[in-house]
This record gives sequence, structure tokens and C-alpha cells, in this order.
Amino acid sequence: MTEMHFGMKRKLIIVFGVLFFFVGCIALYPLQYRHHLPKTELVIDGVTREYYLFVPSGEASGPSGLIITLQGGGADAGWRFPTQDEWEAIAEKENMIIALPSGHTYGDNEGAWVLNTDATAMQDINFFNEMISDISLRHWVDTSRVYAVGWSLGSMFAYELACHMSESFAAIASVAGTMPVNVKSCEQARNVPIMHVHGVEDEIIAYGNSWEWKAWDSVGAMRDIPSLIAYWSDKYECQSKAETSGEAATHFAYSDCAQDARVEHYRLERGTHDWPETLLGQPTSEVMWSFLNHYTLAGRNEQPISVN
Repeated sequence: MTEMHFGMKRKLIIVFGVLFFFVGCIALYPLQYRHHLPKTELVIDGVTREYYLFVPSGEASGPSGLIITLQGGGADAGWRFPTQDEWEAIAEKENMIIALPSGHTYGDNEGAWVLNTDATAMQDINFFNEMISDISLRHWVDTSRVYAVGWSLGSMFAYELACHMSESFAAIASVAGTMPVNVKSCEQARNVPIMHVHGVEDEIIAYGNSWEWKAWDSVGAMRDIPSLIAYWSDKYECQSKAETSGEAATHFAYSDCAQDARVEHYRLERGTHDWPETLLGQPTSEVMWSFLNHYTLAGRNEQPISVN
């Protein structure tokens, strides 16, 4: 074999090696970022909707609570929710079922969750009512302990649930979202406790400025985060405010609210649009769960709830 032929063969080996490496990466991408939970389909208003379900493996002495996670972006729940492994570990320990619903883009919606819901746009609310009923038929569910956890666009939709399904959701927690400046409708049956986490340097959902929704006229301008927190703390008539500062975050807690509700906000001083790993030194999922787990539809419990 001549030196030239040897050189060409060596280059081909390198090229094919690089090619196989990238093909392998592409093949592994869905394995790493998609989950393999069972999927259920429901037909709602003539449209097929879907949700995935995580059910704890152990046998509990009582009914399971339900955590519903809300994806951002295209809201495809086939992709893993941020820190899903942590949420599944919490679910195993605390006897919680996790539902991961997928969104659906209706018409010219700018996003896969319907925002600024009113009587003419109840598609997602109808879906969630049917989903909770369907899960309750298939599993032993404590319907007084249903919670929503949202990120980005899913965070925005969590506030739709607080407004339009307050009789179903005991509490919500959200990261990196907001809600419209002009809310069409938010007539709650009860005050839903709220935790909101947001980075000051969020480049997608601005912390300190309101902004126009890109193409969806029915949504309009979106709130800056101080305005979002003020909306809920004022609506709930909260009388007390406590502030705890850390190097990376500041925690605001609004209490003595009507109906024993509570509004909490973690301001991440250098946070971006990413889901934060920790809040004041504790895993974000655990901090959120600690907040949620104090509430049922009946109100706040001073001690965390346990059915194990």
C-alpha cells in the first residue's frame, strides 16, 4: 500500500468515525431527554389530547395526591420535565401520582397552552377537568390534594388553572412565567396558594418589564414579575410580608392572607430562563414540594401532609 493510499484510508476512517459519533449522539438524544411513561389519550371538544402518568411503585395506606407538571415551549409532555427524576423520587416517597399533559396549539395561538382564558376559550380547562376525572377513575386519588407545577409557558398556564380551576387545585408552583396585564377573567371559588420563582436576568420572560405577546392578540401585554406578585398578594389581601436574602436569591413570603392563602416569590439575582437547581441552598423541587405539601382544598396545614 502506497503512502498516499494509506493516508486516504486513514482520513476515511476519521471521517466515518466522526460520522458514527454524531449519529450515536442523535440516537441517544431522545433516550436521554424523552421518558417512557405510559400515555393516555382523551378526545376533548373533538380534539385528541394526551397525558403521561407516573405512578409510585409502592403500596400506600391511603389515596395518592396528584402533581400535574406543565411543560414550556411546544408543551410536548413526551419530553422530560425539568428535574423529572427529582419529582419522581418525591412521588415515590410521598405517594404522589404525576401527570404530564401535552399542550395543543389551537388556531393561531402563540404557544400550546391557551392563555387569558374566558368562556370562548375553555379547551385546556375542559381537558384538565376530564384528565383529573380520568386519572381518578383509574387510580385511588385524593382529589383534595391536586397541585400544578409549571415552567415557562407552563408557568403561565398554571395561573390559568389558579383562576379557572381553583376548586380543583390545592396550590401551584411556577418557574419563569407570568400572566397578562389585562386579565379577562379570574373569578376564583377559593384563593389558591402560589409560589413563583424567577430570574432577574431572564432573557425570555423579562423580570422587570412588561412585554407584548408576540402574535396572539387575545393575550396582549404580559406582566413584569413585581406586578405579577402584587396582583396575587393584593387579590388575596395579604397583610404581612417577610423577606429573606441570600447570595443568589431573595425569598419574599406574603402571609396573613384571606382564606389562609399564601404567596411566595423567589427572586434569583443572577437567574436566567433556566430551571434553577437550588433555592437558597435547597433543591428547587424539594422547596416547591415543601410549599405545596402544606395545602389541601380545605386550607393550610401547619405540618406537611403524609399518607404513608
